[in-house]
Amino acid sequence: MTIGLPAQEGVDVDCLAQLFRNCTQSYKFLFFRGILATLHKNSRDHIRFDELLAEMIVASWWPAVVSRLSIGNAADNDTLTALLHTVGDSLHEKLSMREVHELARFWVRRERSRGSLRYVPEALLSPWKKDVQHPPLYRVRSDGIELYESWHSYLVANLPIVSGWADSAWLAWMQARNPNVPVSMEKLCPPSRRMGLALERKFFLKAMSAMPLECIYTQELVGEGDLSLDHFLPRSFVGHDRIWNLVPVAKSINSAKGARLPRSEYLDRLVLVHHRVINAVLPAAGSADRTFLDQYCTDLRVPRAQLSDERVLCDAYRGVVLPMMAIAKRMGFPAGWP
Repeated sequence: MTIGLPAQEGVDVDCLAQLFRNCTQSYKFLFFRGILATLHKNSRDHIRFDELLAEMIVASWWPAVVSRLSIGNAADNDTLTALLHTVGDSLHEKLSMREVHELARFWVRRERSRGSLRYVPEALLSPWKKDVQHPPLYRVRSDGIELYESWHSYLVANLPIVSGWADSAWLAWMQARNPNVPVSMEKLCPPSRRMGLALERKFFLKAMSAMPLECIYTQELVGEGDLSLDHFLPRSFVGHDRIWNLVPVAKSINSAKGARLPRSEYLDRLVLVHHRVINAVLPAAGSADRTFLDQYCTDLRVPRAQLSDERVLCDAYRGVVLPMMAIAKRMGFPAGWP
């Protein structure tokens, strides 16, 4: 099948479409994504193994370390796991992708890249083994791979389409191996453009103008000049900025918490803050406010007429957030903060 992949004379796109068929490990995805990532930077037809391994580390670091998702059997591989650990953790969510690239390249220089990849380059070519009329994707060299001219031309000309197709396959594969948590592309790679929280900040400031709000962690009043919005459940776990998961805190508290999970007893304080905010905003809610109020209704399954009921809101939060906290803890997100 060639769904989503354009045809081109001289290449067998059907073979490319079968690239990830019956994949039991993540290495094929990571290796192919490494090829595409390298072509995005430089359209050379020869790609060294150390370049590919560095890109594979970067591609697996975000889902495995930042989002703490299972990346399949490759997670048990000593070499890849060790290299991911050398790059570092992201507990405070401050490590930039540029820094990850630099660390990956540094540690790959110490690694025998060809040995680390073992049989991955040959395994990726399995769809072409029975095709004698068309060249495979690349030929394997001692120090890397060399894309055949027809395939190099195809990939460069259709790079956005092929990348989107590969992303879709990678997302579906990762979701199948992480069935207990929704997987989005934001959990598999850094968003190309992170939206700010300006509108969410205005929502909370509107409530704060009617009454002061306390930080749920320190129980100190939060001032407008020091206002920061904390993701109660880490953003790297939920993958969104929905209003019900945000809470106003001091900037120093937000920075200290990072991607940690709060203790479960803080959930009641979270509910209390949102109950106060909802009741402060409801009487004169504008269009932007109604958008956020709808998020409580749809995500927490609270009827609009009962949004102001603290008991209903508390039950809704407990029904949604507590199971998510349990899943995040099993995934390895540090718990029990502060």
